[in-house]
Formats: sequence, structure tokens, C-alpha cells
Amino acid sequence: MLVTVGHLVAAFVAAVAFLVKLRALGRDPANPRILASAGICLGMGVAVTAGWAPVHSLIDRVSGVPNLAKLVEHGSALLAAAAIQFLFLHLGDPGRARRLMARRGVFLAVAFGVMVAAFSRADFPEAEPLHFAERYGDLPPVGVYMLAFLTCLGVTVVDILRVSAGYARYAGARLRTSMRLLSAGAAFGAGFVAHKALFICLKLAGVAPPWPEPAATQTLIMLSVSLIGASFVLATVRKAADGVRAWPRRYATHRDLHALWYLLYRAMPSIALHPPRRPEADSRWAWRLGERLYRRCVEISDGLRTLGPLDESVAGAARQRAVAAGWSRERADAAGEAAAILVALRRFASGATATREVDPALESQSMAVAQADVQADASRLALVSTALSEELVRAVAARTLDAPAGGQQA
Repeated sequence: MLVTVGHLVAAFVAAVAFLVKLRALGRDPANPRILASAGICLGMGVAVTAGWAPVHSLIDRVSGVPNLAKLVEHGSALLAAAAIQFLFLHLGDPGRARRLMARRGVFLAVAFGVMVAAFSRADFPEAEPLHFAERYGDLPPVGVYMLAFLTCLGVTVVDILRVSAGYARYAGARLRTSMRLLSAGAAFGAGFVAHKALFICLKLAGVAPPWPEPAATQTLIMLSVSLIGASFVLATVRKAADGVRAWPRRYATHRDLHALWYLLYRAMPSIALHPPRRPEADSRWAWRLGERLYRRCVEISDGLRTLGPLDESVAGAARQRAVAAGWSRERADAAGEAAAILVALRRFASGATATREVDPALESQSMAVAQADVQADASRLALVSTALSEELVRAVAARTLDAPAGGQQA
């Protein structure tokens, strides 16, 4: 029962981690780090799945070769370990990663070649998914097979522990946690190597080991695969949690931006990449808010650039009235920009241009959205958007538009 549960838990964690990395690989297929991560999860998943008794029996029955599933299981484990090496080499020294990995690849190929040769010389009367080492561990070809496998895996695990410990010292807090999980998984992998080597040595010496080998092996495998898989899923879980915590704030900001965006959209519909079916109202529920918020800020920025320079005299008048009314400096600045935008939109619609003094800093504010933090710019533009409905702002804009050309703002 413990062996079955161990396989299922390890296989589930590896499958989830692989799906997470496969999705990331679809977004960035040329990224060697994501490719290595996907290879790690796939290798672990295949290894633990092939070692599960029902799948082990299926592979042997279809192929007609007893215990071929063991070669698949162990070969996949070696590939997963090599992929972890590849990942750490790219994290630590991308320039030398391929050259250093080539040496490790030769060692892996030689070890696996020895495993295949020894496996082909072994005489297995029948498949043994659970008690393979107990039943066949005293056969010389199996001893050579396991020696090659454990030597390669042991060297790889030691290399992983050495590199991961050095890299974790320079990683950020969140990445350091992932690295520690991966290192812990590699440590249990080292425990598996030591346990299996001791067991095989005792079998070759004719000594009956005093502990149940399958239970110990599967426990070590389950812990190793689960911890390594969790190290890759952790970043995605944290990102999702951050998104959930930020959702209310992003949704409120996205909703507040609607008034400004809709005014610009009506004047220049081309700013919208995907014109909504009902542009006069937002959807009640907004999904993928990070992307939607960024897109809305970009469209507003495009609209403001199309309007041209804003009239500083209008902005100054509205700002002064807002300060006199007791508004905070931040809200007063937003009121000034909102009034200037209302005037600029009316002039844009009539084909007129602003004739008053322009503040270059005010214009640059509308262009900063593509270069600064999206949330910070969205929050500033949201203040401008909500200020559009203020009576004070509309009064200043109306007085400017009603004033004779060349007249002064009261």
C-alpha cells in the first residue's frame, strides 16, 4: 500500500509540475531554463510512472522483454538529473553551460551504454516490478547495471548539491526557497543512491538485508520527486497568490480608468486594440486583469499623445481651485490634468489646437506609462479619470472653452 501511494503521489506532483512548465514553455519556447525545467519534470514523471507496478507490467507485456520498464525508469531518472545540472549551469554561468554540459553528457551516455549492455546479458525469467533488487541483485550483470546507474546518478546528485548550494547564496529570498526545496529533493536522491548501493553490495556478498527494500526505496523516491516538483510549482503558486491578493486593487483601478479611456475612445476609436462590444460599460468581471490594465494604460497613453500638448493654463487654474477647495496635492494635480484633457478633447473634435503655454512636464506624464511601473501609472491615471466627473473640473474646462480666443482664464 505504501509503495502504491508513494508512486501515485510522486507521479501526481511531477505531472502538475510538468504541466506548469509546459505552459510556460509555450510562452517562451527558446528559454533554456524553462526547457530544462520541463525536462526535469518530464523525466521524473516518466521514471515514477514506469516504476509503478501496473505500468511496469504493461511495458513488459507490450515489449515482450521482462523488466524493460526498469531500464526506462532508470534512464528517465538519469535524464531528469542531467536536466537539473543543465538548469543550474544556465543559472550560474550561461556562457559556459553548453560546454560544461557536453562533458556531463558524455559521462551519461557511457553510463547508460553500460547499463544497456549489462541489461541485455542478464537472464530475467520474469518481470519483477517491486522486488527487482531483492530477487536479481545477486546476479553479476545486474550488479554491473546497478553500479553504472548508481555511479552516474550519485555523481550527478553530488554535482547538483554542490552547484545549488553555491547558487542559493546569491539568489533572492523566494528563489532561495525554491533552490532549497530542490536541494532537499537532491539530498533524498543521494539517500536513494546510498541505500540502493548498500543493498546491492549486501546481496552480492550473500548477506540478506534486514529491512524491506521496496518500502525504503519508494519512500526516498517519493520524497525526492515531490520536493523537486514542488520547487518548480512553488513560483507559480506564489505568482497566483499574488494575483489573487492584487485582484481587488487592479479591478478597482481598471474600473476607475474607464471614464478617461471612454472619452479618448469616442474621440479616436483607433486607440483600442480590441474594441469592446459595449464600450460604454466595463464587464462586471474582468479576467487577466494584469494584461487588461496594462493594455488600458497603453491605449490611454496613445490617446493623450494623439491629443498633443495639454494647456498648462487650464491645468493651473483647475489645480488652484482644487487646492483652495481643500483637495490633496495629488488630487489637485489630477484635477488640473483632467481639466486640460477635457479642453484638449473639445479642441481636437473641432479641429482647433491649443494656443496657450504648454508645460513639457505635463505632456511627459502622459507618455511615461510605457516606461514606468504599470500599477503606479494606472493609479495616477485613475485619479485623473475620476476627476473628470468633478463639478470643479468641468467648470474650469467650460469657462476656458467659452472664453474669447486669446482671452485669459479667470
